[in-house]
Amino acid sequence: MPTNPPYPRKARIVAVEKGADHPKVTWYQLRADHPEPDALISEHNTEQEALDAKRRYEDPDKT
Repeated sequence: MPTNPPYPRKARIVAVEKGADHPKVTWYQLRADHPEPDALISEHNTEQEALDAKRRYEDPDKT
């Protein structure tokens, strides 16, 4: 089981196109460097959902 990341947590959002040549769909991945470099934390259908997840992930009040 991975350990909890040190605070302050830092994450980034990466846009990824999935699917065959047509139609492609853009997903938004939340990535961090804990427990390993460029670890996938979550995937989201919209950029807003990814931003909300990033805010929650980086929240220092979260235990």
